[in-house]
Amino acid sequence: MVAESSHREGEDGVLLAKQCLESTTHIELPFDVYECPEQTTVIRLDNKVKRFDLAGHIIATKRPLFVEVKAYNVVGKQPEEYTEYLANAYSATARDIRDGIDRKREFMWVTWHPFSQTKWVNLTTKSEIKNALAVHEESLDGAEIDDDIVDLLTGRLWLMMVSKRQEQLLLTREELYTVQGALKRKGA
Repeated sequence: MVAESSHREGEDGVLLAKQCLESTTHIELPFDVYECPEQTTVIRLDNKVKRFDLAGHIIATKRPLFVEVKAYNVVGKQPEEYTEYLANAYSATARDIRDGIDRKREFMWVTWHPFSQTKWVNLTTKSEIKNALAVHEESLDGAEIDDDIVDLLTGRLWLMMVSKRQEQLLLTREELYTVQGALKRKGA
């Protein structure tokens, strides 16, 4: 029962994060891990498959966006999970570049509860990425850390805070369609 409740809360959190992000009118997230796991999947240098909660793109740049959602009401294991997220983002990006196709993926961490507050402003920096790779060396599959890829990744990481109460401020699906039509961001 506890596992089912936790799973349901996680799925509800993913749906709320999707609504929050799409309400900005700058992001479209048609894929979630529950219905389209293959679209939310990246492959690391060590051939391990990692799934994100949501996937889509940033409308203006058409850059792919992979979103990890933590709908926690406490810190929980977020510091450790965030470290793994950074290692996964680096490893997937490095694999793409190694294979000759930089997909220019961007990665976003969405949380309901702050964590690592003493270093919050540094969580998307080179030093944090390198620290994550030191903790998760397996994600490198024996490759050296490429500083150029680390630099690239710092510009592709997003860290967002969401509040359950923000739900009251979000556009409905119908309002979103109306606004998107007026803005013509999608080329319509």
